[in-house]
Amino acid sequence: MSKPSLRVAAKGEKPPAPAKPKTLSEAVESGTYLEILMAQRRQMVTDLTTTTGPALAALHRQIALHSKEIASLQAEAEQEAIENDHRTEDEAFDASAV
Repeated sequence: MSKPSLRVAAKGEKPPAPAKPKTLSEAVESGTYLEILMAQRRQMVTDLTTTTGPALAALHRQIALHSKEIASLQAEAEQEAIENDHRTEDEAFDASAV
């Protein structure tokens, strides 16, 4: 996951809509491991409303475990993006522009 380069927004330009998360079926068929974990977590959170008893406690534990793994994978991806960042040359500083 690389970060897009920064640029000046055009007048009236709005940010793009966030990508719709994949369903669990879509993630299993064509997603990454991270997308699968995130879809599983969303499904578990949805299932919380109909789960009771010991299964509810187990579901809470699974959500916590998924959340930790997701955070770890996202941190790894961020670190990798930082390490692989190909910086462009800075423009010459023009003091008269300030």
